[in-house]
Amino acid sequence: MKKLVTLMLALAAGVAAHGVAAGEPAVQPRAVQADLDALYLGLQAAHYDLFAHRTRAEYDQFHKVLSEGAAKPMDRLEAEVLLQRFTAFGRVGHARIDAPMTTFVRRLGEGGRFLPLFIRVDEGRVRLTAHADAEGRLAPGFELLTLEGEPIAVWLERAGALISAERPYMTHALLEQAFPPALWLLLGEVGQVEVTGRDPEGRLVRAKVRSITAAERRELTARAPRLAVDFAAREFRMLEGGVGYLRPGPFGQTSGEAPDGFHRFIDESFGRLLDAGAKDLILDLRNNPGGDNGFSDPMVAWFADGPFRFASSFRLRASPQAKAWYRQRLAGGAGDPMLLALARAEAAQPDGARYDFDLPLNPPRPAPRFEGKVHVLVNRHSYSNAASVAALIQDYGFGEVMGEETADVPTTYASVLSFTLPSGVDVTYPKSRIVRPNGDERLRGVRPDHPLAREPIATATDTVLEEALLRVRGPRD
Repeated sequence: MKKLVTLMLALAAGVAAHGVAAGEPAVQPRAVQADLDALYLGLQAAHYDLFAHRTRAEYDQFHKVLSEGAAKPMDRLEAEVLLQRFTAFGRVGHARIDAPMTTFVRRLGEGGRFLPLFIRVDEGRVRLTAHADAEGRLAPGFELLTLEGEPIAVWLERAGALISAERPYMTHALLEQAFPPALWLLLGEVGQVEVTGRDPEGRLVRAKVRSITAAERRELTARAPRLAVDFAAREFRMLEGGVGYLRPGPFGQTSGEAPDGFHRFIDESFGRLLDAGAKDLILDLRNNPGGDNGFSDPMVAWFADGPFRFASSFRLRASPQAKAWYRQRLAGGAGDPMLLALARAEAAQPDGARYDFDLPLNPPRPAPRFEGKVHVLVNRHSYSNAASVAALIQDYGFGEVMGEETADVPTTYASVLSFTLPSGVDVTYPKSRIVRPNGDERLRGVRPDHPLAREPIATATDTVLEEALLRVRGPRD
């Protein structure tokens, strides 16, 4: 999920009408069919449970429909979108093909144009979160009703049908980050579209939205207030009332960071927290793309009051794809202990077998450690391991959760690996089934112990953090 959020992966509900790009050789039907067949067979062999949310009969029918739709030459992007369409059909967030979004990002870097319709979806209402025109008619808060004469709900469905996501709530959360690239894949690089909607005063408006470059997008963005928080950055500070604030950022090594950078930052942060004599800590996991529990577990150990692990059940499925992935990963030398343990467990199993992998219990850190109250702040964009960390803290009673329900689910198919199709397209798939620590197998996000209202659109003030701090500190005279 981490790479997915970084790339803003959102794909069209059908093959985008781009046509064969000038100077680019067409992909012939037999090549598309070879990729589609290899994709279906590969997912059946490698995915922990390809048929968890769709039956085999449904998959067979969809494979037939896409095969019939691939009877003519198409450009490479169209073929990649078709393949992602099939991958997303299973409604599993960790099964996906990133190639179409990578193409979009590359095209933007080359000066490409896109429609600046950045949206937010709240209980069916679709509103703009940034200016979509230079005239100011389509300002933040504008509610979209139609696009090119069709209801906006139709466009959400078209874009969302090819987003890898377990449920509509997650689909809409991802579209909040990727509706413009979804439209680009649906429509191609069009000059403009027509929209209708209501402005913040309730007046009906019909307007044209013109495509822009990335540089022009920055100019539009500067016209409205925005929250000046870099959620990808790591930060520790003390807030009013002696409350500590920790934003760990992604649970992994970031670009330019030393291999021990995350762990050193966490240890230093908790050292400062203890030196300050703080009794409360706000752990901010909002807009966190997730990562590896090898990074998050040492953080939790700073305040855990008993042994813990991120799942009550961790089952894997052996496959030729997984065995090949481990061989390639370990070919350069020794890996970390967990990777080696997983590779050994995989090698010992026949292909197709599902098997338990015993997760060791993580002990709390020896004293001194933080023994105050932990308040975890999440939102719908707390993905993957970030959602798992929130669930772990909630289930073990290490702290309370505040904010809004996560779109991602802590009981999930995960532990992503990849295999490659004949054309060279990489396919990400989940090889494990993870059940959250309390054993709840329902398809639901992490629900906060204390719900907080979502931040207003186009605000420079972190109202959610302010509300969380008020709740932590309690009423003041």
